[in-house]
Amino acid sequence: MRFFILTAVLLVAAINVTLACECGMEGSSGRIYKGNKVRANKYPWLAHIRSYVSRSSRGFALCGGSLIDETHIATAAHCVVDENQQAFRPENIDIFLGRVNAFTDRSRPYAVSKIWFDPRYDPSDLSNDFAILTLSTPVKFSQTIAPICLPKVENGLSKLVVSGWGTTAAGASSSDQLLEVDVDFMPRSECNEVKKTYLMKENGIPNSMRNRVKVPGVADSHMCAINKSTKGDACRGDSGGPLMNRGSNGLWYLMGVVSGSWTDCGEDEDTSGLYTRTLYYQDVIKSIAPRACWKN
Repeated sequence: MRFFILTAVLLVAAINVTLACECGMEGSSGRIYKGNKVRANKYPWLAHIRSYVSRSSRGFALCGGSLIDETHIATAAHCVVDENQQAFRPENIDIFLGRVNAFTDRSRPYAVSKIWFDPRYDPSDLSNDFAILTLSTPVKFSQTIAPICLPKVENGLSKLVVSGWGTTAAGASSSDQLLEVDVDFMPRSECNEVKKTYLMKENGIPNSMRNRVKVPGVADSHMCAINKSTKGDACRGDSGGPLMNRGSNGLWYLMGVVSGSWTDCGEDEDTSGLYTRTLYYQDVIKSIAPRACWKN
């Protein structure tokens, strides 16, 4: 089975937050497939990540990420490992925060001092696709740079939002403007059926054989979502970016990070996006980023 990781390769007056747990608040005045332009600094936790194999190379892998406290970025494992499953050197990763436009904005990157990724990450099915980057220096929170909340539960999910600077369709260029798209949460049982339907179609198996076909379920580390009306979803370059839920309290929560799909965006609309679940890594996040803000 083909799995698509949504990483693009390209050439080449602050307001202090108190020590109280504050997160998930929209800032001041998204690749996303069938998405819309995002209001400037609406999501002040969005990180634009560039990973270089070496500084002598003009090419870099483009991903997204989410600021979860003063010094940590949550992203996808496949954004920070090479083809041999070895982590990039921290000094070869640039983190840009507070950006509206990925390429035409001018700001200095934040350096990375440490990379953690799940050693169980499996590129064959994208399971355990999660990483945390530690910044060399803490950021100063403002209306344009601030952390997202982390969820204590996954109950009651329905409408979610994905945002990023990835491509806008299969084979298209990455977006300079930050885009967003609404997606519908898909229960695991439904996602497993969608996966089976896709694999049967790919392998020419008639639906009459459905009850006799056994397909492994979606990985425990994943949740599924797609816009069921427009088929809007994440795309190449959106990897590692946030899958967000806005709570009844008006705060935004990081429910997951963009992982991938069974096809490239828009190639087969009868599929689903795969997102690594934040709660699956609750203990890891708490050990690495103890100042991250968890809320109901």
